[in-house]
Amino acid sequence: MEWLIGALLAAGAGTGGLLGLRQHLVRRRGRRADDEELLAAQAMADEDTTLLGEQLQRVEAPVGAMDPATRLAYQSALDAYESAKRAVPRLRSADAVSTVVDTLSTGRYALACVEARLAGRPVPELRVPCFFNPQHGPSVRDVVWTSAVRGTRTVPACAQDAARVARGESPPVRQIRVGSTLAPYWEAGVAYLPYGENYFNAAVLESGHHQHGTDSGGIGYGGL
Repeated sequence: MEWLIGALLAAGAGTGGLLGLRQHLVRRRGRRADDEELLAAQAMADEDTTLLGEQLQRVEAPVGAMDPATRLAYQSALDAYESAKRAVPRLRSADAVSTVVDTLSTGRYALACVEARLAGRPVPELRVPCFFNPQHGPSVRDVVWTSAVRGTRTVPACAQDAARVARGESPPVRQIRVGSTLAPYWEAGVAYLPYGENYFNAAVLESGHHQHGTDSGGIGYGGL
């Protein structure tokens, strides 16, 4: 890099040339960081899609033996899985990640309906996914949860995590690797924002972005 700066000075580029070079390098680093975030978000979406497919495979009742309502819910979950599976390799932006997140949420809810009907339970209420880990599927109720960073607030939780909170335990939060550190999924960078932004209102996720102290310099919602 020193030889390039020297060449610019020798050519009379002076301060203006150095400033232009610096801006170019900053933009290039920014694009590289964005690309890395998007690739990581794509891997996360692929993991979630694979998990939904595995959960569908574990449904014990043959589709042909299901009643019409259960079969319709199963088909809805299967359609969501197939749609997400096609979309993940083509992800090119955070907006595209948002679409996959919505599709997976639809599939998880449909699967929860299938499981409830097969077990003879009432169909679950249509709610946002579990805050602590959206892979858990739809939340069943809101719980009061205290974070060391942001204090006490109400968040949606699945049955297992709601029980943990009731016992005074802290549910495990889904962690994403950002650079050399692990961070809650809602703080892992712009490409991950759809995982929280599409599910939770401003009472749960801060509306303002802040700089998260990671190697990649990811931007995320305020730590909870």
